[in-house]
Amino acid sequence: MNVAVEPRLLRTFCAVAEELHFRRAAARLGATQSGVSQQVRDLEQRLGFPLFRRSNRRVELTDGGRVFLPEAKEILRRLARAVDNARAIQDGRRGDVTVGLIGAATFEVMPRLIERVRRRAPDLRFTFREMTAQEQFHALAEGAIDLGVMRSARRFPDLRFETVFREPVICLLPAAHRLAARPRVAVAELEAEPILNLGRDYEPTAHDFYNQLYRAAGFEPRIDQEVSQIATILFVIATTGCVALGPRSFTTLQRAGVVYRDLVPPAPEVETQLVWNPQRVSSALETVIGCAGDLTLDSTVSAT
Repeated sequence: MNVAVEPRLLRTFCAVAEELHFRRAAARLGATQSGVSQQVRDLEQRLGFPLFRRSNRRVELTDGGRVFLPEAKEILRRLARAVDNARAIQDGRRGDVTVGLIGAATFEVMPRLIERVRRRAPDLRFTFREMTAQEQFHALAEGAIDLGVMRSARRFPDLRFETVFREPVICLLPAAHRLAARPRVAVAELEAEPILNLGRDYEPTAHDFYNQLYRAAGFEPRIDQEVSQIATILFVIATTGCVALGPRSFTTLQRAGVVYRDLVPPAPEVETQLVWNPQRVSSALETVIGCAGDLTLDSTVSAT
């Protein structure tokens, strides 16, 4: 038999069962005693059995009432949890966000963003997937990720781009290099040096950007090797004598045999963007985007 019972009737029953007194239960509920009595009668009628034995001196639970009480409390707890969870998801305080990102974004950009999100919505859950910019574009179009984190000069009308982080370019040198003793290096001083660059297939925007910096300094770069992973970049510099340009956030990784030097001012900057599909924005993603802003100015998190 299906029995439809409103939560208010269950709350009234639980109050009377705990107080074993209709007047005290009414005061607790902010209701009239007659109203509480009527609601208990309504509930008993719907259930088909009595919940209380009433006398002039006392109120007692029936055997059925004693069995029903813990179940009624659990129903109310489950309802409260369901309402809380639904409200938190609707408000963007809870939910899941899948992020595609380039490896370099894990040094400063994402730690700063995640710290901001945690302060506003600590129950949001993140899944991270390391991807090239091109892979992120495809994943955003297919709905495989919710948010992309990349460096890209490409713009697609169906996607939204927001620059959230800017950092200066630095020079990466072998520790024994002739320029390593200097506090600053000019890009022009790298002419004729064997240069390591990011692979174009992995990060075309960064690949082209660094090549343009060499050309702007007046020479065609002598590219000796192209790699994609940060750990490999440092390994190659330490072991082959290659030099490279890269973002300041690379300094969060220390490796024997590699030193980092600032460029002679004004140093060019690289930008990191958040990218998302405006047709696929959940409340959780809205929260993340709303926490972004200019992460460059956020000094509360230091990548280590």
